[in-house]
Amino acid sequence: MNYDKKLLTAKAEDLFDLCDKYSSARFSDFLDGAEQAIINKEFIIPYGYNVMLYGGFDGAEKRIMGVFPEWEEPDTAAFPIVCIKAETALPLTHRDYLGSLMGLGITASKLGDIVVSDSCAYIFLHQDISEYILSSMHRIGNQHVSLAPVPDTSSVNIERRYKTIEAVCASNRLDALTAAAANISRSEAAKLIEGGKIKLNHLEVCKPSEAAAEGDLLSIRGSGRYIIYKFGAQTRKKRIHVTLKKYI
Repeated sequence: MNYDKKLLTAKAEDLFDLCDKYSSARFSDFLDGAEQAIINKEFIIPYGYNVMLYGGFDGAEKRIMGVFPEWEEPDTAAFPIVCIKAETALPLTHRDYLGSLMGLGITASKLGDIVVSDSCAYIFLHQDISEYILSSMHRIGNQHVSLAPVPDTSSVNIERRYKTIEAVCASNRLDALTAAAANISRSEAAKLIEGGKIKLNHLEVCKPSEAAAEGDLLSIRGSGRYIIYKFGAQTRKKRIHVTLKKYI
């Protein structure tokens, strides 16, 4: 997806202008990881404001930017986020839920994370559309769905699931880490990177020599997403141990 950096930064500027004009907190729509990264990189936060990114729970990927006046402490309760619990008779996938929501005409900017467990899903969305979703989404595919708002999201147990991968790499270069994560050769990894199929921290990187750090998010098209969790000791051949966590 291509992002209009000027439009994103202009929208961020508007939040600060409105916060200053009305002396009250102002909030964006949901921002995906790339949009957050672009704003962090391209936009300089003006002095005299408090800023928070929040998506309804700790660790949320899609988040809303809240701009608060200097005298007001950011408060997660102020964010226009609603959590809806969806229950079905048989387990469904993230794609099933997302497809049904998009089928109702909902845009991605109004949707936060959708966290799927064995028998239900927690759907985080902008409060602007919560009543519409509650009254309009009755089925997902051929299954009936029961929806109910969650009054206290702190009671929701959001647990990301990962597969741990232990590997040995030549270095912390992007081509070496991509090869380790996807179990391919470094030359194959380099082709993926140069072909624009790799993202580091949500942004496309086309240089195989790009360095990565602990905590970075590596996205490989066709393979999945990985957290570069930890670099370990060097081997006798000067290679390094690395622990990756793959989202499942």
